[in-house]
Amino acid sequence: MEIQVKSNGYEVPDTRKSVPHIYSALNEHSNEIYTYIEPKLNIKSKRKWKKRLRLCVLFFLGLLVGSGVTVAGFLIFRPSITTSPSVNHYDNFESPSGNKTFTTPEKYEFRMVRCEIGNIPFKQQFLSFSVKSCSNVYLVLTSEYDDEGPLIEIAIGLNGNTRSAIRTEKRGTNIVTFTRSFLNCKRFTGFWISWKNQIIQVGMGLKENNREFMMMMDDRKLKIVNIGISTGRGTTGVWLFEKP
Repeated sequence: MEIQVKSNGYEVPDTRKSVPHIYSALNEHSNEIYTYIEPKLNIKSKRKWKKRLRLCVLFFLGLLVGSGVTVAGFLIFRPSITTSPSVNHYDNFESPSGNKTFTTPEKYEFRMVRCEIGNIPFKQQFLSFSVKSCSNVYLVLTSEYDDEGPLIEIAIGLNGNTRSAIRTEKRGTNIVTFTRSFLNCKRFTGFWISWKNQIIQVGMGLKENNREFMMMMDDRKLKIVNIGISTGRGTTGVWLFEKP
């Protein structure tokens, strides 16, 4: 018996010993000559599969590298997240340089704080502070060591945190008013107050002459010797006074 192996279009003689496994697949022909058609290996399809595998690997590597570059670029070039340009807020119980903390209850009653904040604000005639409250915070500049003598009252967040005012007596007539919401129930807002040359100035932030929103002339020529703080009915306050 002669076996012919046809491979890729040409015949190659072979023996039973070398190809014993092919007999079950042989097609019988005349003269006991059997022809075995060697299956063609689809080399082209294998090459395509390997190429696709490489492309997939490169694609996922590219995604990983691109994600790393994106994250690194965000960390380096991310914009600083700031609050409104008109209001300074602080999340914690410490402002940038503050070290004196006070709490005022839901009661219109002034706590005098000169002993805690020291004499420097009175020499400089300037004070910066931060307060966290929903509404109705009051600060008085007094000419006596208590709140019974001539004074100046600065009220912020009146009428549901919509209006601020400067007055010449406690809960007196509004001499100067400004309509805007400043306070935040959960975050600190910074303010500054100056009383130089009988000019009362109030602004936002912690730097003097920055974002002033109220000013009043006071002809009484008061010498300010103490400061009192309070909150009104229905709201408490946490105050931070800046280190001199």
